[in-house]
Amino acid sequence: MIETGGNSAGNGGDGYFFGSLVNAPVVIYMPINIAIAGYNSTADATQSNTLQVDQSATQIAGVGGDGGNSNASIGGSVSVSGSGDLGSGAISSGGNQAGNGGDGFSYGSFVNASFVLYHPINIAIAGPNSTAHAEQTNSVDIDQSAFQMAGAGGNGGDGNVSLGGNAASGLGSGAGGIDTGDNGAGNGGDGHFSGSLVNAPVVIYMPINIAIAGYNSTADAHQTNDMSVDQSVTQIAGIGGDGGSGNLSIGGSVSASGFGSEHSHGWLNAGTISSGGNHAGNGGDGFFHGNIVNASYALFDPINIAMAAANSSTHADQANNVELVQSAFQMVGIGGHGGNGNLVLGGKIGIDLSGFGFGSDVINTGHNEAGNGGNGQFFGSISNHPVAIFSPINIAIAGYNPTLEAHHINNGHIDQGPFEMAAIGDDGGHGDLAMGGNVAAHFMPDHFMPEHHLLLG
Repeated sequence: MIETGGNSAGNGGDGYFFGSLVNAPVVIYMPINIAIAGYNSTADATQSNTLQVDQSATQIAGVGGDGGNSNASIGGSVSVSGSGDLGSGAISSGGNQAGNGGDGFSYGSFVNASFVLYHPINIAIAGPNSTAHAEQTNSVDIDQSAFQMAGAGGNGGDGNVSLGGNAASGLGSGAGGIDTGDNGAGNGGDGHFSGSLVNAPVVIYMPINIAIAGYNSTADAHQTNDMSVDQSVTQIAGIGGDGGSGNLSIGGSVSASGFGSEHSHGWLNAGTISSGGNHAGNGGDGFFHGNIVNASYALFDPINIAMAAANSSTHADQANNVELVQSAFQMVGIGGHGGNGNLVLGGKIGIDLSGFGFGSDVINTGHNEAGNGGNGQFFGSISNHPVAIFSPINIAIAGYNPTLEAHHINNGHIDQGPFEMAAIGDDGGHGDLAMGGNVAAHFMPDHFMPEHHLLLG
């Protein structure tokens, strides 16, 4: 019948996403270098490769916007007088919101499946009484890092005010007749995600360096590899936004004097007057349904071979420097932090009734919340299965009465440390105050019906 609530100020926008984000670049790089010489000749093969591949991806979907700061949302005042009853939900001056963070929704799948194949081959072959020289130098930098975020609620703003309007009524009320509560200020939005986040980059790196010389000849093979691979991933889904700080949410005051039509007595039914249920600075809940998969795979297997026949010299030299990062940060279903220094008060209620009769839960000024941490909910699986194979081979084979020399130097650093968080409820804030409103009631029993008594639900 009468509605002056439903006001909003500075709220963050909701984020919605339905579908799939796919990023699947492929790089195939396979140079081949071969030198072959006949009898009493020289064969020389030199290969130098410098490769930089950037397959990094940033995928963001279904993220709610942050709430604003220093906004005010106030419901209008209501004054009603007359004879008769107010129906259910007759007067509402609550439902105000100010500076709340928007919810984030994402339904679908994120796919980032990069693939790199790098396989240079360097071969030098010489006949008898000749010299074969093969040299291969490779410098490779591959970035397959990914950042995937979906279903994140926006943070609540700071310093917002949400007030329910004052209501004065001289009528009897039905269930839910007067409502000036349920106000919100600076709360973090919830994060919702349903689907899968998939990041499965693959690196195959297999350079081969071979030098073969015939009878009474020299074979020399050099291989130097510098490799840096970044397969790190950050996957965030279903994260509730943090609650703001310094927000104020107060239910409006209610003044009621009842002369209802039922038996000519004032009558308040269940849930008639509500000035509670206010919220300020609470962290949003985090929800996640689905799977997060990070299955990086790196194969690094250089081969260096030098072979010489009888009465010859062979030399094989291999040096490898490898930096491989397969670290993963996976966070899902995390509730937002509660804000600090928020104030929530239920409105004041004054009742002066001529007659009798109270239904259950007639007056509500409680159920106020301030600075609570959001709940975390997770359904599904988190998988992290990186595999790194690093197996260089250095072989020098010489015939009768030769000079044989083989050098093999490997420096490798592999980081496979994952960090996984799921369904974590966040901490509540500090210095928050939530209070129920004051209630003052004055009842005048019917002197003509002494058997009647006061009923409090």
